[in-house]
Amino acid sequence: MASTSRSSSTSDDVYFGDFFKEWLVTLQSDLEQLNFLSSQVHLEVELENIVGRVVSHYQHYYETKSRATRENVLLLLSSPWLSTYERSLLWISGFRPGVSFRLVETLLGGELSSDQVQKIKRLKAETSAQEKALSNEMARIQESVAGPSWMEICNRMDTQVVCNGDVDQVIGKIKGELTDLAINADNLRATTGRKLINILSPVHATKVLAATARLQLRVNAWGVMKDADRMARMASSSV
Repeated sequence: MASTSRSSSTSDDVYFGDFFKEWLVTLQSDLEQLNFLSSQVHLEVELENIVGRVVSHYQHYYETKSRATRENVLLLLSSPWLSTYERSLLWISGFRPGVSFRLVETLLGGELSSDQVQKIKRLKAETSAQEKALSNEMARIQESVAGPSWMEICNRMDTQVVCNGDVDQVIGKIKGELTDLAINADNLRATTGRKLINILSPVHATKVLAATARLQLRVNAWGVMKDADRMARMASSSV
């Protein structure tokens, strides 16, 4: 694991980028174990153990990401360790929480009890409402760039020297709001995932976690491959 002592702005991207690569290796290992257990008949306790272990790995991911967000939220929102394709799918530095429900619907359409269906329906409504609130907050922060503070600074730039402290104060306020927003978005992703897994049986939870890991890994691999292809074409055309 990359050392958590590296916290300077010049090493934030290296640190979380290294962590992310290592976490993908862990995710691949989790997927292999999930596939193995779901392909055979196993005791429920074995499935519960692997489900708990995978959920704890996701929790560790979000805790590490939260610390990195507090150190440099602008870097986390831009996520340079991801491929171009992955970044195009981001909602506040990650997948939308609603993706989890789409996976469950696709995988377990007719296998859930009426009680499970109702619980998932309520959770989906709660998550959707919180997702909408966070999207609205993101819009408010983005639109604040055209607010009085920024406009005053822009107008002063035409006629006088602007103090760096004034700019830093405005940017600092926005960064603070973005930090809270990004952490709340990750909390929603993590909380939604845990609640959803708790509704499912160990067998179903194993299937959903395997599908989630497979989706993340395949999207990452495809995006990295496409970026490499593009860079190779650019290099050959410049020769």
